[in-house]
Amino acid sequence: MRDFMTPTIRPQGLQASSALRTGTRIEKVNSKHGDSHANGARGTVASSVRPEMWQGRMTAGYLVIWDDCKAPAFVIDDRIRELAKG
Repeated sequence: MRDFMTPTIRPQGLQASSALRTGTRIEKVNSKHGDSHANGARGTVASSVRPEMWQGRMTAGYLVIWDDCKAPAFVIDDRIRELAKG
């Protein structure tokens, strides 16, 4: 069984279907105590992992490069939202 909380970095061409695409600009929402970034933090999706059942629901995970930190961090889908283009 794979440890869902340990992401694997995948080549740029591979990503989960129906996921936010690599390069998508995102914003942090629904932050919780202990999260490394607060609501409003912005970053870019570097990669996605395939959705899996986690805590009773299908959850997608992303490696995000935050604007204030260039090391990728793992984030689940209900903690980020896509920024409007423009």
